[in-house]
Amino acid sequence: MVPSDSPEQVEYPTSFATSVAHLYRGEMNRLTVWRQRLDVTTNWAILLATALTTFTLGAPEVPHFTLLLGLGLIGTSILIEGRRYRHLHHSKWRIHLLESGFFAQVLRPTATPTTDWRSLLAADLRHLDFKISWFKAIRVRLRRNYLLLIYFLTAAWIVKLFIHPERADSLATLYSRLHVGNFIPSWFVAGSAILFIGTATVLAVTCPSSEQLEVETWVREYEGDHGVADSEVEPG
Repeated sequence: MVPSDSPEQVEYPTSFATSVAHLYRGEMNRLTVWRQRLDVTTNWAILLATALTTFTLGAPEVPHFTLLLGLGLIGTSILIEGRRYRHLHHSKWRIHLLESGFFAQVLRPTATPTTDWRSLLAADLRHLDFKISWFKAIRVRLRRNYLLLIYFLTAAWIVKLFIHPERADSLATLYSRLHVGNFIPSWFVAGSAILFIGTATVLAVTCPSSEQLEVETWVREYEGDHGVADSEVEPG
């Protein structure tokens, strides 16, 4: 029941309300599917890191660059997750429009709706417009999960170099083991590893969290089209 001092209940045609309900259910299903796909990729990356570490540290004859290949596969997983998170973020945006524009107004009407959610949603349905770039989505997933996996594999790689084929007695000995056969010298392996890990760290640390990014997206989209203040926008 709407309080007496609040605006009159908004009346939507039955066909419109039914269509919105079906759209909301479809978007929730889409969000769930992309969430599950993200989890699958992350789980496979964790299993891969664990298996490679166990295999490489388990025998002296296993070469150290097996873990470097693992870092490369982790990098591939990040690229895949970036694309999937981009879709997830977009579904969250649509759901936020439906919840804040339609359901919130039905449950407790306001005198003047904060945004023309129907126009925004209709434009997005006609022309798919991702709210974040693929590169930013990669950075978000890197910050969320993959930076720790990179650090874990790097630590396992250093341990491998230190203990196999026998314990290293100096940093010079450790450095001499970095080469890959007769093709890739130690300096190149060391430089590439430092560049990869350093770049991943900077990209992750300078990226906002997924929650912050969602709020920033909602505020930017509202302000860009309707001039809504920051305080009027809440994350979906």
